[in-house]
Amino acid sequence: QARFDPVLRQAPEAMANTRRSRSLTLAAVALVACSYLLATAFVAPQLGARSLRGESSVALRSASGEYTGFVPDMQRRTLMNLLVVAITAVPALVVLGGYAFY
Repeated sequence: QARFDPVLRQAPEAMANTRRSRSLTLAAVALVACSYLLATAFVAPQLGARSLRGESSVALRSASGEYTGFVPDMQRRTLMNLLVVAITAVPALVVLGGYAFY
């Protein structure tokens, strides 16, 4: 003679609703946090903004403190480009190989 209490029948539904509302709340908080981080991560400098010391942000300074105007020659630039392509190609080929093998 088992009697079912109506509260016990509603308990699983109430727990499911509680889980659902917690999940939605967590998703909303995560969305707000990601939006804030993206909004503050990629901020462009404002027009006319100067650094605190008055130095130009464009001019690069060497160890002596004076801008030399050095620009790498074509041979160095080509070597740097090949190095970047070679370093980037290794993980790209691993990913593409794994995809092709699958």
